Amino acid sequence: MIVKSLFVLIISLVIGYVLYKKQLINDNEIEQEIIASWSESIVLPKKQFRKLLVGINSNVDLIVPGVELLLKLNITPGNDFNHDQLYTLDHLQETFFHFFRKGSAAERAFMDDKLFRKIVSEAEKLSNPKFYIGGNAALIGNKIAQVFPKVELHLVGPVGPKLQELLPSSITVPKISHIEKDEVHLIMEYQVEEEWGSHRAPVATRFITSYDESNSKATLIEAFFQYIQNYHPDLIILSGLHLLEGQPSEFFSQKLSLIQAELAKVPNAIPVHLELASMVNKKFVKEIADNIVSKVSSLGLNEQELTFLSHAAKGPHSEYFETIQGQPEIHKISDIILWVLRTYGHSKENPSYKLTRVHFHCLTYHIIGIHPSAWGNNPSAVGAGTRVAGIQACDVESPDPDLVTLKFPEKFKLFSGDKERSLNESKPIITWKKEGFHFALSPVLVCKQPLKTVGLGDSISATGLMFSEFVSNVNS
Repeated sequence: MIVKSLFVLIISLVIGYVLYKKQLINDNEIEQEIIASWSESIVLPKKQFRKLLVGINSNVDLIVPGVELLLKLNITPGNDFNHDQLYTLDHLQETFFHFFRKGSAAERAFMDDKLFRKIVSEAEKLSNPKFYIGGNAALIGNKIAQVFPKVELHLVGPVGPKLQELLPSSITVPKISHIEKDEVHLIMEYQVEEEWGSHRAPVATRFITSYDESNSKATLIEAFFQYIQNYHPDLIILSGLHLLEGQPSEFFSQKLSLIQAELAKVPNAIPVHLELASMVNKKFVKEIADNIVSKVSSLGLNEQELTFLSHAAKGPHSEYFETIQGQPEIHKISDIILWVLRTYGHSKENPSYKLTRVHFHCLTYHIIGIHPSAWGNNPSAVGAGTRVAGIQACDVESPDPDLVTLKFPEKFKLFSGDKERSLNESKPIITWKKEGFHFALSPVLVCKQPLKTVGLGDSISATGLMFSEFVSNVNS
């Protein structure tokens, strides 16, 4: 009797385990299908970039739990206000709270050196502070060096002893980049549904603040462009303009004029990618749009940066940045990308303009719009960018369907006036043409429990670029 009961128990356990595993498979069937499709469809371009120059912002990121740090500083939720710059702990509370409630990543300059150093000192006392490579340029360079180790890559940006220690040995850091003391940026991360007082974060993301002399004044911008003359790269990646926002208007305009003049000297055969980051000064963003965007070949940005660019330059859906929460509507984002390409891109009306590519990325999907005469391999580029997002956020070597989830809308339109569509998981990369431009969209498999959110946008843009092929120079 005991043997029979034991046999029945074992059989029940086996059947239960099999059913449990079957349910697990069914639960992530969609994710498996998308991963399989990516594996089959994403290919490297025939002609790859081999010699890169990346600059100009680099620093050490000190990453801590944001809410834990605020509580240690005796800061609790209060007023919600989006300050352009931070001078006090109240400014920190109000601006952090503004983005915490929305679930949007943001970056603000701290204007009080002593207070910022005090905050950093408290952050270093938390249970598990982590030091990482920081700054868009250094992060982009680091990602490319990791994934494409045969690429020759030089980094021009402020590099102190700690950052030099963290960077891969394959990245060349010229003497002009060396500084005595590292610039530190404070990354305050929070998780989805994390509580701060009576409030919960709708998504996992971060808030960044820093007091940074070298990067905020773009001290190496002249050296960066001078370096091109002897190095002769086949791709230039420029980032860090957003850090100039903390400077007086006259200083900002002078630096932009210098950058504009130097970009005009770059040979047309060398594409220049500009990676934007969070900015809040409407006038400054308008200046970048009017004076810089048309002078680069490629542009990378997220939903906050794209919608604010449209607002500052009076583009379509110009008020969307004020109301956007969570997942941005695909057709509105697509409309704005098309407007950027039409307004600042190369065309018969503007033959001297260089912009031919826009790479948009957000938590749940990415879109790349291109001038088809200048860029190729676009579907693979957008797919590779979305694939790496989940890999890096989950801190794994390859996509794991158990760790990610699809958060793509059930119904969507690709652009205003389009028919309503549904995603075909077996063919997740969607392509279309509009007014002579080619577009590709891919959903992101979002990491359920992200381990690191900093640098995702930079890794996405870096990966997208390395899977893109610069096929011709439309300006020649």
